Amino acid sequence: MGRVVWSVRQGGINAPEILGGYQSPSPVHEPKLGEVLRLPDGSGPWRVVDWVMADRVDAPGNVLVVESVADRAA
Repeated sequence: MGRVVWSVRQGGINAPEILGGYQSPSPVHEPKLGEVLRLPDGSGPWRVVDWVMADRVDAPGNVLVVESVADRAA
């Protein structure tokens, strides 16, 4: 099994993508709500607030919705 490939978006499922092709840290990893992560582009930390997974690990419908941890603290 491969790693899930995500379209990372800030603000909602239909929000603009902030990073495409993000691979989950472990094979077939379903993120936990509230999980904090840093993206490969160095941005973050981001908190997972929602996610949708399609029927394939590499489907474009795999969306990870995040919010900035800094925004939440303000």
